[in-house]
Amino acid sequence: MATFSMLRWVGVVTAAESAGFLIPVAGFAISGIAGFPPGWTWLFMVACGAGEGALLGFGQAMALRGTLWQVPTSKWVPATAVGAMLAWSLGMAPSSLIDLGVDIDFGNPLTWMVTGAGAVVLLVSIPSAQYVVLRGRLPGAWQWIPVNVAAWAAGLVFTFLPGPFVDESTPGAVMAGAFVLAGICMAATVAVVTGLWWRSRPVLAEPALQT
Repeated sequence: MATFSMLRWVGVVTAAESAGFLIPVAGFAISGIAGFPPGWTWLFMVACGAGEGALLGFGQAMALRGTLWQVPTSKWVPATAVGAMLAWSLGMAPSSLIDLGVDIDFGNPLTWMVTGAGAVVLLVSIPSAQYVVLRGRLPGAWQWIPVNVAAWAAGLVFTFLPGPFVDESTPGAVMAGAFVLAGICMAATVAVVTGLWWRSRPVLAEPALQT
C-alpha cells in the first residue's frame, strides 16, 4: 500500500470538484435560457448537484486508491451524490420559494432559525453521507464531518464573491469565467483542508477499506 499523498489529493480532488461545479453552473444557464418554472428549476438543479457530488466522490476515491485509506468507490460515489443532492435541495429552497411567490418574512426570528438549521444540514449533508461508508472502517471517522463542515464553510465563501461584481449587463464569458474561478478556489480550499485531515490519520494498522 502506498502512503497518502497530499499533492495527489489536492490536485485530483480540486480538479474533480472544479469539473463537478461546472454542472450546476451549466444547469443555471440552461434553466434560465429554457425558462423553466421555479419547481422544475429546483428539481433540475438538484439533479445537477448529484452530478457534482458524483464527480467529487469519484475524485476523492481515486486520490485515495492504493493507499491504506482507500474507500469503496461503489459506495463512496453514490453516497457523495446523495449528500450533494440534499445540499442543493436546501441551497436552492429559499430562491425557489420566492420565485413561487411565497412571502418569506426575513424580519421574523423563526425564519432565521429555520434558515440557520437548513444551513447546518446543508454543510453536514455530504460528509454525513460519506461517514456512513467510513464508520467502523476508519479510526476517528466521525471527525470527517466537522472537518468537512469547516472546509465547505470556508470554500463556499468563494462562490459568493463574484455576485456583487456581475449583473445582467456583464458579458457571458466574463460571468462564466468569474464563477469558474470561484469554483476552482472553492474546490482547492476544500481539498487542502480535508487533505490535511487525511494526512494526519495515524497508521496503526491497515484499515479494511477495499474498493
